[in-house]
Amino acid sequence: MNLIVMLPEIFLMIGLYFITIGLWKLREGIERKKYVTYMFTGLVLIWVVPKLFSTLLMVFSN
Repeated sequence: MNLIVMLPEIFLMIGLYFITIGLWKLREGIERKKYVTYMFTGLVLIWVVPKLFSTLLMVFSN
């Protein structure tokens, strides 16, 4: 049960990691496609996945 509670924070940390990698790629000035991919993945992990997960958790907990 504790893992289920911790999953949104885990997704947040992984998302921040991807955003950091994306910003580093942008700083290097090469591989802009990887920058976009990392940023999009990080933002999805920070904003979308925890909201979907919390909604599913509420549905299945009843």
